[in-house]
Order: sequence, then C-alpha cells, then structure tokens
Amino acid sequence: MLVLDQLTAQRIVERTMLAIGHSVNVMSPGGLIIASGDSTRVGCQHEAARLVAERGQALVIDVGDADGYPGVRPGVNLPVTVNGELAAVVGISGIPDEVGQFADLVCMTAELMLEQAALIEAGQHRRRQVEDTLMAACEGKPVPAQWFEQLGIDAHHHRVAMILEATTQEAVDQVLVPLVPMIEQRQKAVIAVRLSPFQLLLFHETGEAPPTPEEVRRLLNLPPREDLFLAIGQVFSGRFQMGYQSARATLAVGRRKAPSRQILYYGDFRVAALWHSLSPAWQHDEIQAPVTALLRQRQGELYLKTLRRLIECDGQIQRCADELHLHANTVRYRLQKVQSITGLSPFSLQDLFILQLALCAY
Repeated sequence: MLVLDQLTAQRIVERTMLAIGHSVNVMSPGGLIIASGDSTRVGCQHEAARLVAERGQALVIDVGDADGYPGVRPGVNLPVTVNGELAAVVGISGIPDEVGQFADLVCMTAELMLEQAALIEAGQHRRRQVEDTLMAACEGKPVPAQWFEQLGIDAHHHRVAMILEATTQEAVDQVLVPLVPMIEQRQKAVIAVRLSPFQLLLFHETGEAPPTPEEVRRLLNLPPREDLFLAIGQVFSGRFQMGYQSARATLAVGRRKAPSRQILYYGDFRVAALWHSLSPAWQHDEIQAPVTALLRQRQGELYLKTLRRLIECDGQIQRCADELHLHANTVRYRLQKVQSITGLSPFSLQDLFILQLALCAY
C-alpha cells in the first residue's frame, strides 16, 4: 500500500494550483491535511476528507454547510485511488460552482503523480532487496535460493564482479550517479550495488572469460578518465563472495602496483590479489623479508628490477637479458647477488617462488 509522503503531496498541490488558480489541499485517508495552498492548514484535521475516505465518494461543501464540518472550507473534495486502493483525498477550496469544473483535472493529476511515486517506491524497494541479498551473499552469509528466484536472479549464471571507483566528486556526479539508472533500464545482464558514494559493485553475466576492456567500456559507456578505476575480478558461478573479494583485492593491489592503469584484471595480479585476500599479519613481514634485505643495498632497486623481469620471463635468463638489453652474464651476476643477500636462489624453482611472493607482498 502506498504511504503518501509530504513531499509528493506538496508537489501535487503546486502542480494543480498552477493549472487551476485555486487553493488545493491534499489529505490522508484519515483526514489529516498533509499539504495545502494555505500553509497554516497543514497538520489540521479535515472532517470532510475523512468522510470522503469512508464513503469513497466526492463531497461538495457549500458555503452554508462549511460550519457543520470542523476544519473545512467551502469547496469540492474527491477520493484519489492508486491500483484500486484509496491513497489520498484532494480538496479544491472555493465556491463549488466555480471550482467543480476543475475536479476531474485535479483528481487525475493527483492519481498520475501518486502512481508515479508508487512505481518509484516499488523500484527503490526492489533495488534495496537486490542490494541486501547480494551483499549478504558477498559477505558469506547463507542466502536461501528462493530469495534469488523471487528477485529474478539466476545465481548459477557465469558472472564477473567489477568494482568501479571514482576518485573525485566530479566523476561521481558525471559517471557513477547516472550509471545506475542506465544499467537498470538498458543492461539486464548487469546488476549494480552501491558500496559507497565513490564505489559501485557490478555483477555482469559473462562467459568463462572476463570481458575485454573494449567490451567493458561499451557495456557501461565508460569515458576514458584519470579519476575512474575499474577492477575486474575472477569469473564465478554461484560464489558471489569469491567474485566480490577477488574484485576488491584486485582494486587494492592494482591501484598500488599499476597506478596509471584504469582497468585492472584479477588475472594480471593473481598472486598478489590472493595474498592480499588472506589478510596476513606477521606473515607479511616474514614473506617480505627478502625484499627488505635487498632494499638495504645500494643497488637494491636494480636487483629487484632484474628479479621481476626474470619472473615475467618465466625464469629464462637469456630472454630476461634481451628484454633488459644486458649480457646474460650481467643478469647472472645480479641474480647471484640476490642469492648472497637473501639466502634464496633465483636459480631454484622453490626459492624463486618465495621471491615472487615477496615481490607480490611488496
């Protein structure tokens, strides 16, 4: 059932008075004046409105009859229904023979505005249900399958979670705010959840691979801006928590490791994102110890750069040397220095994996 609010009632008063030039009142079914062309009457009881609500019929109050109805002035009072239910009573103050001609216009205007308010309220209610259900799933809380069914969400579709973050208020106003209604109207394969004024969580139905940057920009109509960042998590089916956490970790790690990139993929930061998601405490300092030891050295950054490139080259020394424009022996020398400083050998697969974790945690 629609609950008439003061803002909607005041809009009805202003819209109808502009059209007819007579004072209009909007009352609750209980007879309370919610909005009026005469502000002094707001909050007063209107006996005629209560009778109209009880009978479901219009009531005309002539000049000589007004004294018999407390809080009432001469005029015409009509019931306003929305979806077959009484939602309000509208009254036009004035001599009945003069204002009666506007009765249908005022009543129809009020009904249309209340129907619109009811649709908006229903849409907002469903949006809250969707957001509450998905956030519960993202937080790992048990969500009955019936909840998804009632909201028309097939939880078993392949989806990817994406977090869109704006770093300026301008980006919020120009991109995030209009994006939600656009998605609801045009993109049925995308569900939007507001995480904060500066972040949107998006669930996009996809195949087994995440969408490309071009597909994402076209899907969301995203402009290339330096104050917008989009983190794309791991593709999932049913496991909303995994999708959400992978996107959140990708955003945190990607913003730190690749600050110039606007679109960040989980696959590009997989190990670092997994490590971030574990929320390590003392383990962080322990795993990062090799990097800390290297940074104490005068050429530490150089050794780290060489180590990173070796890992990117799958441990192939000649390929690493070619990409760094160095002789292979120079690369071997630097890697030997890494071993002597950290006690971990880049030539050992097991030690190289630990060094990779250390770089990811850095």
